[in-house]
Parts: sequence; C-alpha cells; structure tokens
Amino acid sequence: MISIFDLPTKIIFGAGSIARLGEEAEKLGKKALVVSYPDIRQIGLLDNVNSDLKAKGLDSLIFEKVEPNPRSSTIDQGAEIARSEKVDLVIGLGGGSVMDATKGIALASSGTRSIWDYVGTRLPVEGTVPAIIQVPTMAGTGSEINPGAVITNWDTHVKVGFGHPAVQAKVAIIDPGVTLTVPKNQTAAGSIDIFSHVVEAYITDDTNSPLADGIRETVMKMVVRYLPQALARLDDIEARTQLSWASTIAMSQFARLGGGGGRLTCHGIEHALSGYYDVTHGAGLAALLPAWMKFTLPVRKDRFESLGKNVFSKPDGILATEEWLDSVGMRLHLRDLGCELERAEEIAELVIKSSPGIKFHPLPLDLKAITQIYRDSY
Repeated sequence: MISIFDLPTKIIFGAGSIARLGEEAEKLGKKALVVSYPDIRQIGLLDNVNSDLKAKGLDSLIFEKVEPNPRSSTIDQGAEIARSEKVDLVIGLGGGSVMDATKGIALASSGTRSIWDYVGTRLPVEGTVPAIIQVPTMAGTGSEINPGAVITNWDTHVKVGFGHPAVQAKVAIIDPGVTLTVPKNQTAAGSIDIFSHVVEAYITDDTNSPLADGIRETVMKMVVRYLPQALARLDDIEARTQLSWASTIAMSQFARLGGGGGRLTCHGIEHALSGYYDVTHGAGLAALLPAWMKFTLPVRKDRFESLGKNVFSKPDGILATEEWLDSVGMRLHLRDLGCELERAEEIAELVIKSSPGIKFHPLPLDLKAITQIYRDSY
C-alpha cells in the first residue's frame, strides 16, 4: 500500500498569531477580499484585520454575508465581487461556514460559472484562482487545512461537499486567543464536530493502522478532556489551545498517517438534516451519533471496545460516548432541534441524494436504515 502525504498549507499556530496576517497576506496578493459574517465585526475583529491589511499596503474589501450552512447563492454573490474587483487573495475569517464559503468564492471567481456547477464534477477552472488564507475563529470544522467544502442549495435543500486542490489554503493562521469569545453553545457544538470527524473514521476504518489509530485516539481524548474545561471557563487559553490543535489535526492528512482510512457517514446523514432544517451542524451530529453508533455496532464491536478502552477508559464505547455528551450538555435529540418525526423518510431520501459517500459504510445505509437512525435519534 502506497501512502502520499502532501500538505501544502503553511500553519501558523499560537495565541497572538493573528498579528501575522498582514505580513503573510502581502506575500500573496495586492487586493484582498475578507470573507466573514456580521458577528465578527461586532467583536471588533473584522475592523482590526482590515486595518492590518491596509497597513501592509493591501487594498481590502469585506464580504460579510455568509450564513450558517452557507448557500451557493451567497457564495456566487461573493464570487462576483471577487471577479469584478480583480481580487488576488481571499481571506476566510470565521468558522467552518465562512472558510467553506471562502473556498467556493475563490473557485467560482476564476470564471463565470456558479459554484454549484463544480459540485459532483471535475470541471477545470476557467482562470486563475486567488490565493487563500484561512483564519478560523472557533475550533470545529478544521476546514482551514484541507481542500474540501460543504455548501447548500437552499432551493433543493441539497447540502453536499466539493473539493478542488486549487482551494487549499496557502496559509492557515490558527490563533486560539481569537476563540475566547466563542459562547458555550458554539464551543460545545464545534467540539462535537471535532470528535465526530475522528470517531466516524475510527469506527468505519477497516485497515490495520496503529499509527492512525493512535493519532485519532489522542485527538478524541483531547476533546473529551478539554471541552469541559473550556465550558467551565470560556477564557481558559490552555483548553482553547488544545481544542484548536484537535480541530486542525482531525481534518488534516495527519489523521490518516500510517494508512488510516474510514468514512464520515454520520456526517453524511447530518448534512441532509442541516440542509433541510438549518440546524447547527455540531448539534445535529450530537443528536445522531448514538443511533449511528448502535446501528454500526454489529460489524464493528472491536472498534467500539477500543474506543471505550483507549479513549474513555471504560468498557463500553457507545455508553461512554453518551455519558460524555450528557456531561457537556450535548445529549440532544432531533426533537430538541425542531425536526419533525413524520419527515424521517423524506430526510433519508435527501441523504441518499446528497451524500454518495454513505455507500462506503460497513453496513448498508439504505433508505430503511437511515430512516430508522433518524427515528431512533428523535
């Protein structure tokens, strides 16, 4: 088996590292589009970033319309600005929605196509894709470190991923200090996303990879340990730092070193959920994860035993996960999120349409199975 490790993103990590943004930006472009959302301006961060860029001689534009579960229509609006203004650098300043939108804006701005045209295709870019710098403002998606993104077509409620090497960030500036203002609910939801990124791949992996297992178990233990610490004191920089590291590693190629595999099939189910109901991604995962685990148990008993033993120091990995979710206030149900029981099969159909990767689950995730997971999560 041949493994290739290629991570072309320069990682700048540490409290205060956001001060390096202007210095890094001037190496990559002359005219920047900062992609964000209004909350970032409210805490003063957006204005500070804009001032830093201008101090380094860059022209700077701001696009702050990104919403949770970013819409393809919003991305197209941003791409039109980047295209018409001849932007050569796009900076994502926000959480996963902003960073995914940044990738879409950069890609679509290279030509005249909608970003949705790139979904599920291998279309070549029409022109030059602007360089990208990602600055995550919370720990969660790890989108700063990979070339993938998830976007939603709100007309059809299809939420699906796309990937393109051209949207891999040149630089990721990960400043845990920036995350100190993230409130409890978002801190918890983001951390569930980190844990899910790792546990889904860990459970579904059928390769023999002690190195990948060790990295993933360490990341999960970091989340299990430091999320309660962050929730107890939101300004705990140690906890924020460790959660930021866990977020970045979880969705990078580091988590597959040693030949690790696995698929994020619970994510596939949740994408349809948040694409329909616009729920918070991490909350949706928290509601679905126990039922997804119980469905998978018959063919992955050994993996759940390893999860319990090596991550929680308990014999039952599923029960330990449920107890941990409960301890951090995230033992949620779909009814808590405003979902409707009678739409179970409709959502299951949307999963099959939106997430082709579910076919790689170790047990068939067909319409009946997904519907039952939805009902069991209700």
